[in-house]
Formats: sequence, C-alpha cells, structure tokens
Amino acid sequence: MTSVDFESGARAAGAVAFAIELDRGGQIRFTGALEAFGLQRATFDWSGFCDRLGPADHARLDAALGGDRLDLRIRLIGETGSVAYVRLLGRRVTEQRFEGLMTPAGLSGEGALRIREEHALANAVAAGEVIAWYQPIIALATGRLAGFEALARWERPGVGVLAPQDFLAMADDLDLLDRISTEVRASAIADLSLWRTVCEGGSELFVAANATVSELVSPSFPDALLEAVRQAQLPAGAFKLEIAETEIMRDPDLAAGVMARLSAGGIALALDDFGTGYSSLARLEMLPFDVVKIDRYFVRAMAANESAGTVVQSVIQLARHFGMKIVAEGIESAESGDGLRAMGCDFGQGYRYAGALAPDQALLAVRHGLEGRFLPPA
Repeated sequence: MTSVDFESGARAAGAVAFAIELDRGGQIRFTGALEAFGLQRATFDWSGFCDRLGPADHARLDAALGGDRLDLRIRLIGETGSVAYVRLLGRRVTEQRFEGLMTPAGLSGEGALRIREEHALANAVAAGEVIAWYQPIIALATGRLAGFEALARWERPGVGVLAPQDFLAMADDLDLLDRISTEVRASAIADLSLWRTVCEGGSELFVAANATVSELVSPSFPDALLEAVRQAQLPAGAFKLEIAETEIMRDPDLAAGVMARLSAGGIALALDDFGTGYSSLARLEMLPFDVVKIDRYFVRAMAANESAGTVVQSVIQLARHFGMKIVAEGIESAESGDGLRAMGCDFGQGYRYAGALAPDQALLAVRHGLEGRFLPPA
C-alpha cells in the first residue's frame, strides 16, 4: 500500500474529512465523509499512474458540498511532476462516475493539455511572469488621471499577454489565487510609492487592487496588508482594496471584521461590481466602504436602455448620501463619460481612456498624462 498524504478543503458547506488509500494494483479508495452521502466506498482503477508513485508523492483533495450533490476532485502529484486528476460526482447519493484525464497507457489528449497548462501556470507564478498591469482611473470632472486599478496579467513567453479570464479559473484550481493576489498588491503598492515620489503630480494618485475570498476572511490578512502599506509610506486612502459583493456574502461576519480593521488602519475600501451581487446600498451603510464601483453592465446599457440610466443615477445619489465616492467601470464612449459626469459620478475607467497598461506604460501615463496615447486600436 502506498502512503499518500493529502490536504482537504470544503468549498461550500463546512469541513469534511476523507481517507484515501492507494495500492500498487491501482485502486484508489475514498472513505470517510462519503457515508454522509450514502456512499460507503468508491474505487477507481488507475494502475498506470500508481506505478509511478514515489515516497514524495502527495494528493490534493477539494470537496464541494451542496444539497444532495457531492463533487469530489482529487489531484495526485508525482515527485517527477506527473499529475493525475480524477473527479467523482454523486447526485442524490445514487449515482457516481469518474472522469480521469489519465489512462493506464498514458495521458489522453485533453488531459495532457490540461496538465501542461497547469504546470506552465504554476511555473509562471514561481518565475514572476504573472504581474500587475494598471488600468487608468480618470477624474471625470477634470479628465485627468486620478489613479489606477491593478490587474493580473500573465506575460507568457511565446504566447503573449494573457488576461485574467484566460488563467484565473485554473489558478483557483491550483490554489494559486492568494499568491497571485498578494504579488499583484505588492507590485501595486511599490509602484504607487515610486510614482508618488518621483513624478510631478504623482503625490495625489491612488491605486486599487483586489482581495480573494480566503484573504477577506483571514485574521492575518489585515495586519499583513497594513504593514505593506506602512513600509511604502503611503498615506491613508492612497491604497484602495476592491471587494466584490459575492465575496462578502461568503461569510458576512468574518468579512465585516476584516474590513473594519483595514478601514481603521487607513485602507480605503471599494465595493466592486455593484449591482451584480446580493446587497443593497442601504444594507451597505453598515459596512465601512469609501467607494462604490458601478458595474460595466449598467454603464454600457445606458446608451440603449433608459432604465439602466435610472439605475445608475439612483446608485450615484444613494452613494453620495452615504458619503461614498463613485467609480463607473466600462466607459467606452465620450457620451457615456459626459453623461456620468453630469450625474455626479466622480471617477471612470474603461477603453474610452485606456485599457490595462504595462508598468512602463503606466509610468509614462503618470509623467505625461494619457492624452489618447494608450487607446486600444479601433
């Protein structure tokens, strides 16, 4: 019997405990919390992979529990870098099936591609290829650069620059989101400190970056972020943390405690993608937000949909009532920018001004202004 250590985490309902046994015959046995779903034991024959297991091998286990559904994903990582992936699905505790991306004869085409991509991403994060790019945020009243939102980009050799939608879902599967998030924030804080120090007019700039769900409920997260901002000698409000509604709702009480500590330490908090989650602005009065970001869906819909404009106007009025600043995302035309400015929106970002800029381009924007230099091709 091969001894395999594993990590476990529940992504939905509470903690779960599983036992995994592998033998040289290729049997992978799951026991433990499966009984809660009426499954006494599940096995899968994967002798082709088990033959290559060594003493340094380990397995990663993720379990998502919801209602009567069990979604169990097992990742087996060999000491030589070989990876196998198996998934058990149970519905109403009566059905179960396995999907393997590996066969005794070797990797299948789809599985081989997935594993190559996972290795490439893990290596890219370790090598510093996933970095912060910066989308300008404009003060609508003046049309001048006010700050940036830091966004993750994978500068992949031989491929090009990949946007978050091209790799963040895989990063989540590999448990790399927190590391990427931390490094993007660290770069944003360091770059903002540089801009504010060496660039004329840079002392008024701010930068915004995101936190992951797990960071938002981590007791150690506020101290780490506050220390990073302190080391960079940034004043209160210069760094803004963007938090999506859906992230708050994962654990509202824990999130509220973390947010209170961040706010008390001088971190400005921005409610990201407002209008796509569960909350109302009235409820958000209880949370220490300084900024509301209007989701790009409503901004883009304003041109063709009068009701979307009414929604945006209402959000702006309510946010102002609560003393919050407003940022509109997804501005793509002069008309949208002018309309939002007339409504009293404070800031805007979108392709009307610039897309995400590489760090050297962002420095040029700080020194010389945007002035149409970084507009995407027509």
